[in-house]
Amino acid sequence: MLVRASTHEHEKAGIGVFLTLTEPTKPMVAEAASAGLHEEPDFAPVPRLQIVTVEQAMGLRERAVQLPARRDDAFKRAAREEDRGAQGAFDL
Repeated sequence: MLVRASTHEHEKAGIGVFLTLTEPTKPMVAEAASAGLHEEPDFAPVPRLQIVTVEQAMGLRERAVQLPARRDDAFKRAAREEDRGAQGAFDL
């Protein structure tokens, strides 16, 4: 994992993914967590280093890696308006 972390830093990548055949060890998880979060303006933060098993990658496909996703609070929500001239029930 140390080699992967240094490669991530050397390449100045925002996010790094370590793909492994086996479950990560506690030291691997600790090192990935110590890398912190990657943040983009108006996007939810994601882990800078992510460890994904091949099994997770095959099962979850594109959801196996966390990528920045737009936050719900990025835009102001409009106030909900009531329709005062509501149509009401149909008279059939």
